[in-house]
Amino acid sequence: MERADWLKQMRSKAEALYDQFSPLYWVTYGFYENETHMEYLQKFLERVAPGGAVLSAGCGAGRYDGFLLDAGHPVTGIDQSAGMLARAKEHFTQIRYEKMGMQEMTFSEAFEGVICMDAMEHISPEDYAYILRKFQQALKPGGRLYFTMDSTPSVELEASYERAKALGLPVVFGEVADRVDVSYEQLRALGPVPVPDDLGDSAVYHFYPSLDQARAWIDQAGLALEEEGEGGGYHHFMARKKEE
Repeated sequence: MERADWLKQMRSKAEALYDQFSPLYWVTYGFYENETHMEYLQKFLERVAPGGAVLSAGCGAGRYDGFLLDAGHPVTGIDQSAGMLARAKEHFTQIRYEKMGMQEMTFSEAFEGVICMDAMEHISPEDYAYILRKFQQALKPGGRLYFTMDSTPSVELEASYERAKALGLPVVFGEVADRVDVSYEQLRALGPVPVPDDLGDSAVYHFYPSLDQARAWIDQAGLALEEEGEGGGYHHFMARKKEE
């Protein structure tokens, strides 16, 4: 299979599973504590202009959107899963939600801030830098971006890469997709019921760039990295739109 076609399939399968399990959000899922995420989100809010509009990209069911509202910011949320957006709309009627993949963003200097939390791990290397540039374009001059990048040990990446290559999948190093097809079919057969985290994770495509690669992409996108750190299983990046 050609890589471009395979990546489209990975994206489609992820959307289908998020739609399938969306009824469980705010019922079974969505109540976890995440101290590091909240620490960096607070830092982000301290740097964004008071009352400035904020984009919540890959917002899912709105896990973090209420905090933006409580801080006094008008919020726009986008996600490619209609099911997850339906859950978000039920909880946050003040927010404008749009069904939109991050690859399809067309915003231009519309926001003082952008967050993308726990979503970039589903973005392919072909789209990663492109989406960071889209974030930069969505920001007003001096606007802030906060996004997270899922962390995984290199030994796991190597093992997954070798298994995927043995299956004939058109992967590049850093992608974890060797169990997607099997796990996806298992979950589709189950319907919207709680599932073990390891099965849910393995049924959805993930990509883990190196920190150096992520930093290079941030810079190339016209963003100045201001702060970064580790916690909660994620690496956290805080950046500012560079002056033209």
